[in-house]
Amino acid sequence: MSSIADLIARTAASAAPMETKARAPGEIWARLRRVDPMAFLFVAPAVAIVFLVSIYPVFDALILSVFKTAYARKVEFIGFGNYAALFADPGFWNSARNAVIFTAGSLALALPLSLALAILLDQYFAFRGFVRTVVILPWVMSQTVVALLWAWLLNGDFGPLTYALEALLGHRPAFLSDPTSAMASLVVVNVWASYPQATLLLLAAVQTIPKEMFEAAEVDGASAWAKFRHITFPSIRQTMLVVIIQLTLLYFNMVTLIYTLTGGGPLNGTETLGVRVMKVSFENWNLGYGAALGIVVTFVNLAISLVYVKTLKPAGK
Repeated sequence: MSSIADLIARTAASAAPMETKARAPGEIWARLRRVDPMAFLFVAPAVAIVFLVSIYPVFDALILSVFKTAYARKVEFIGFGNYAALFADPGFWNSARNAVIFTAGSLALALPLSLALAILLDQYFAFRGFVRTVVILPWVMSQTVVALLWAWLLNGDFGPLTYALEALLGHRPAFLSDPTSAMASLVVVNVWASYPQATLLLLAAVQTIPKEMFEAAEVDGASAWAKFRHITFPSIRQTMLVVIIQLTLLYFNMVTLIYTLTGGGPLNGTETLGVRVMKVSFENWNLGYGAALGIVVTFVNLAISLVYVKTLKPAGK
């Protein structure tokens, strides 16, 4: 009995949180000096790549954004002149509005669809493995391939989908010729291409829920909605947060799919902030203005992530 008590006491002591104290700079330096220099040598290439790809471009864009540029050459220091011109530009606000519409519309379709598919694919039915494979197929394709495929399907002159609708409705719709229909078509294509990513993450979360919880709920006579509300959704809440943040940032910064399918048109009706950054920087070669726009987009991304984390964080944490 005493040995069991001792074991419990030792386990509790090891599990108790340890007090942390600030280390003196001399102690930290002494620890670093004891590290094998070869460790720094092996880590150095990864650190250099991260610095060149992720850190240096941000600082370079910050510096470039306060200069007037001619192609890739800094001409004159103008301080916040690019930012002032940016916020006074109606094209910027049009692109921001399009980015919000595109992101919100895509999320409104992709999240319910992905969640419904995740719950469905967690059930046992015939050919479930085949259905799961078919569901993730759009995710295998690159955004360029998806855009070219749908541009052919939606083409107003020879697209198979437009011909089929003409046979059913009596007139041939022009999906990509009107700003409103082009944005709606772009949202549908984007959801088709991106829902497998959210579906896989949510399916993995749903599969971690103990089946005993659903069995107990059925014994108590809970409805399907009650089981979803009180068991499924609370269990996958954190995964849902990750999915929402990932999809929001993906949609808000998307360039390839939009540029290949619509080019930001017609009449700039589908030009989002990401597409505008690309056009201003590499079509108009106004790199200073484009860098300022890119910095603004970066801070918008940070704000979106913070809002999501604050809003969806569980109470008391």
